Amino acid sequence: MDLILWRHAEAEDFPEGDPQGSDLERSLTTRGEKQASRMANWLDRQLPEGTRILVSPARRCEQTALALGRKYKIRNELAPDATAAQLLELVQ
Repeated sequence: MDLILWRHAEAEDFPEGDPQGSDLERSLTTRGEKQASRMANWLDRQLPEGTRILVSPARRCEQTALALGRKYKIRNELAPDATAAQLLELVQ
């Protein structure tokens, strides 16, 4: 099995006065949308059909995955507060 970890593209900073409360809601910046698109174009040519794609529930991560144009599943085990053990269990 090959495991590819694709980090989300550039995202908005935390809202002023709310440094942690809305981490899951942060969106990609305009630059981040362009980064996601460029990387998705390259990655799509590298990945075999039928690749299983798992995505964090964070908005910026889903936006990054959307650029790939493939089916994906949102998994809480990939959330920013998830543990390494949860990730390893998920990917077996």
